[in-house]
Amino acid sequence: MHCERFICILRIIGTTLFGVSLLLGITAAYIVGYQFIQTDNYYFSFGLYGAFLASHLIIQSLFAFLEHRKMRKSLETPIKLNKTVALCIAAYQEDPDYLRKCLQSVKRLTYPGIKVVMVIDGNSDDDLYMMDIFSEVMGRDKSATYIWRNNFHEKGPGETDASHKESSQHVTQLVLANKSVCIMQKWGGKREVMYTAFRALGRS
Repeated sequence: MHCERFICILRIIGTTLFGVSLLLGITAAYIVGYQFIQTDNYYFSFGLYGAFLASHLIIQSLFAFLEHRKMRKSLETPIKLNKTVALCIAAYQEDPDYLRKCLQSVKRLTYPGIKVVMVIDGNSDDDLYMMDIFSEVMGRDKSATYIWRNNFHEKGPGETDASHKESSQHVTQLVLANKSVCIMQKWGGKREVMYTAFRALGRS
């Protein structure tokens, strides 16, 4: 890691010095106006200024060729899709059409190790339509849903510490055990919604 950073710094310094020296060389050559080849009436001439410009063009073309070769080589290397990815969606009174389109685009993703966690900020009857859309799009038999009376930081009405802990563990297990999960929870704002997803995912 440190070696790559050092090489990157050296490349930046080298490129900067090259650019400055080339600019100074071209400026000096233009001022001096020295000519290597010239005709009597100056219909054709090739001098120090032209030599610097030609060198610059050749070096730039060489760098472009080397970079192109490097890019082609990187494209030929097969991409390893062996990492799991969690896509967390925060929902709060979303427009049904936009939410459906969002979930449809998520469903079309072909990454093999993807997990989808949608957390709805609110657990009233008015918020149920979002969970229904999630089940409809992601597949009722392929997704898990849970209406949580509380969230990780607040207990629901009449809940004890023991029941709060039990429901928190249930949410975590539900998220870890399923590829598509929708949690409706006690309103707490966007940060609380994001916290639920990240907390349940843990170090997975």
